[in-house]
Amino acid sequence: RQYKDKEEEHQSGFLSALTNMVGSMFIADADEKISVQTNEAILLALYEAVHLNRNFITVLAQSHPEMGLMTTPASPIPTTPVTPLGTTPPSSDVISSAELPLDADVQTSNLLITFLKYSSIVMQDTKDEHRLHSGKLCLIILTCIAEDQYANAFLHDDNMNFRVNLHRMPMRHRKKAADKNLPCRPLVCAVLDLMVEFIVTHMMKEFPMDLYVRCIQIVHKLLCYQKKCRVRLHYTWRELWSALINLLKFLMSNETVLLAKHNIFTLALMVVNLFNMFITYGDTFLPTPSSYDELYYEIIRMHQNFDNLYSMVLRLSTNAGQWKEPASKVTHALVNIRAIINHFNPKIESYAAVNHISQLSEDQVLEVVRSNYDTLTLKLQDGLDQYERYSEQHKEAAFFKELV
Repeated sequence: RQYKDKEEEHQSGFLSALTNMVGSMFIADADEKISVQTNEAILLALYEAVHLNRNFITVLAQSHPEMGLMTTPASPIPTTPVTPLGTTPPSSDVISSAELPLDADVQTSNLLITFLKYSSIVMQDTKDEHRLHSGKLCLIILTCIAEDQYANAFLHDDNMNFRVNLHRMPMRHRKKAADKNLPCRPLVCAVLDLMVEFIVTHMMKEFPMDLYVRCIQIVHKLLCYQKKCRVRLHYTWRELWSALINLLKFLMSNETVLLAKHNIFTLALMVVNLFNMFITYGDTFLPTPSSYDELYYEIIRMHQNFDNLYSMVLRLSTNAGQWKEPASKVTHALVNIRAIINHFNPKIESYAAVNHISQLSEDQVLEVVRSNYDTLTLKLQDGLDQYERYSEQHKEAAFFKELV
C-alpha cells in the first residue's frame, strides 16, 4: 500500500517534473526509485516458517479474495481461521459473504502472491546494505519454496491460475506495462517473471553477485522440477533466454571491473548450464516442439555472445592465473552450445547464398534448423538436473546472525 501511494504521488508529480526537466537534468535522475520501508522482522519470521515447517506451504497457498487496496471490510475479519488449514476457498465463517464485493474484478489471492509482489518492490533497489539484506532474504525464502515438493506442485498446478501484478522498476528504455491485460497463469510464471525482472534490472557497477547466483539457482530448481515431473509450462521462455544472454554479455563487457571483486565464472557457468539444461532436456518440459526450435534460434541469433564468452574463458584458462580452473569449467560447459552454432551457421549461410537472400527471416532460419537436426551431434552432460539443497548452517549463519 505504501508503495502504491508513493507511486501515485510520483505520477501526479509528473507534470511538475516535466516543467523542471531541464533543471533536473543536472540535479537528479528523473527515474528515481520509489523506496519504502522494509520489515526484516516479519521477513525473518516468514523465512523460519517456510524453512522449518513444511506444512507452512499450505498456508502460503491458501486462497482468499484479494481485498482492494482502498476498500476495507466494514466488520473486522477474525484472524483465527475456523476451518482447517489448506481448505480453499475460506469458508463463510471466516469472511461473511456480505463483506465480499460481488464483482467480477475481485481476484483470488494468497500469501504467496502477496510475498511475490512484496519481493518485486524490495528487490528493485539493492544499493544500500539494508535493502540488499531484504532482497537476499526474499531470495532465500524463494529458494526454500523452489526446493519444496508440495510448493512446486502448487506453483505448477495448471488448474490454479492467478493474475500477479508484479511491480517493475521504471526504466527509460521500456514502457510501463498496463496492469489490465495480465494473463491468468500458474504461479510459477510469476516467480520466473520476478527472476527475469531481477536479472534485467541489476546489471550495474555495484554488481549484486550473491543475489544473481541465488536468482539463477531458483530458476534452475524450478526447471529441475519441471524436467522430473514432465511439466510443460506455457511460459514465454524467450524472455528468460534473452535475459540470460544479456547477463553473459554484461559479465564480459565488465570483465576487469567485476573480476576485481567476484569470481564471475561461477555465475557464467550456472547460466551456460541453464542453456545446457534446455538443450539436453528441453524436449521433456518445453511446451511445444517449436519452442525447442526457438531455443536454437536464440542461440544462433546471439551466437556472437557465446563466441566471445568462449574466447574469454579460453584466454583465462590457458593462463596460469587464479581463474584457470573456474574458467576452464565454463570452456567445457560450452561444448554443446558451440556445436549448435558451428553446425547451423554454415548451413544458414549456404541457404542464404543458394537462395540469394542477404538477410534471412526468422521463419527461414527456423526452417534450416528443423531440417538439419538429424546431423547434429551433441555430448551428453552429467548432473545438469542436480543441485545442492539450501542449508542455513555454515553458509548463511553469519548473515542471519547479523540480521537478527
